[in-house]
Amino acid sequence: MIWTNKEIDYLKEHIGTYKITTIASNINRSYDSVVAKLHRLGLTSNTKMYTGLLTLGELSNILRVDRNIVKNWAENYGLPCIKRTTRRLKNFYFIDPTDFWLWSEKNKEKVQFSNIDPQLLLPEPDWVDAERRKERDSQIIKKRSYKTWTTKEDIILVDLRHQGLSYKKIGELMERSPDSVAHRYKRLQNNNL
Repeated sequence: MIWTNKEIDYLKEHIGTYKITTIASNINRSYDSVVAKLHRLGLTSNTKMYTGLLTLGELSNILRVDRNIVKNWAENYGLPCIKRTTRRLKNFYFIDPTDFWLWSEKNKEKVQFSNIDPQLLLPEPDWVDAERRKERDSQIIKKRSYKTWTTKEDIILVDLRHQGLSYKKIGELMERSPDSVAHRYKRLQNNNL
């Protein structure tokens, strides 16, 4: 069945706002038909263009951090976000750039402003440039609340546990919190590593 201009306009207007299943239902199309049309129109890759919002992944790329850091900020430190289901069962967190800047002004210790390219995340407040210069001039590196585990660190962790060291001692040796060490070790045990 050929798509009408009205259906295409509806699709363009509501992508990123409603679930694809909802859009499909509203225009009497199958889910697969809507997904295929989205791909043909090139409407699936940039959430910000359609909603003005960023996904956690898009924001983490701009900030040059792991997406789990941004997710942690949203879940534990009050970074405002909207949770939406945009695929059948796929949930995404969306963040308004203005909300991010308001949050980051109150949580400057968490964000490495010198990693953010100027005017990449608009509207960029005036204070950000001063913060960026301050970090560069003072060579400030802000501590991350989340640090990805490497395979080498996993091997060292398992070896140290087999030697009988406590989580606290391993944490000191590996420059990680005892809780982080304990959680990682349990995860490795559950995966039989």
